[in-house]
Amino acid sequence: MPALSAADHGDLVVPAQLVDRTHRRVSSYVESGACHVPFADPYCSRLGDAVVAAAPDARAGGTMVVIEGPRFSTRAESQHHAAQGWSLANMTGSPEAPLAREMRQCYSAIALVTDMDAGLESGEGVDQEEVFALFRANLARLSGLLTDVISTLPSPDGCSCSTWAEGMHLTYEIPEP
Repeated sequence: MPALSAADHGDLVVPAQLVDRTHRRVSSYVESGACHVPFADPYCSRLGDAVVAAAPDARAGGTMVVIEGPRFSTRAESQHHAAQGWSLANMTGSPEAPLAREMRQCYSAIALVTDMDAGLESGEGVDQEEVFALFRANLARLSGLLTDVISTLPSPDGCSCSTWAEGMHLTYEIPEP
């Protein structure tokens, strides 16, 4: 998918890629042996398409950089993220995506743009109150979207998210549905 153009507060974005810049999180169920998980495309495109179909105002594409948190980015970090072409900064997008892939589950992110990170100008920035307020203002919208998406979920049958490990010996357990 092409790079995402500038997003505004309140936009919904279904990213196509992620960059994990976290370092303290457990991002795998593999504790021993080797199990190499395909992750070139971290999100299920079929599920992402279902989200965009259910939310015509959602924007598809772009790259989400996942930062460690809990602190927000410095201005220099924010500028670096933008210079890399990363269109979203987030604190929670990983390890969810790789863990879902290991569990052979379809997974997509839905990002609500709450702020412009540290911004480019002095005096810009973000605080928790601003982020939480925008989330509160969008809870009904997000709940409705999730309800709509769940009611139209595509079958995972045949999806590479659920079939990538066929014939492989996994070194961890996948719970039965």
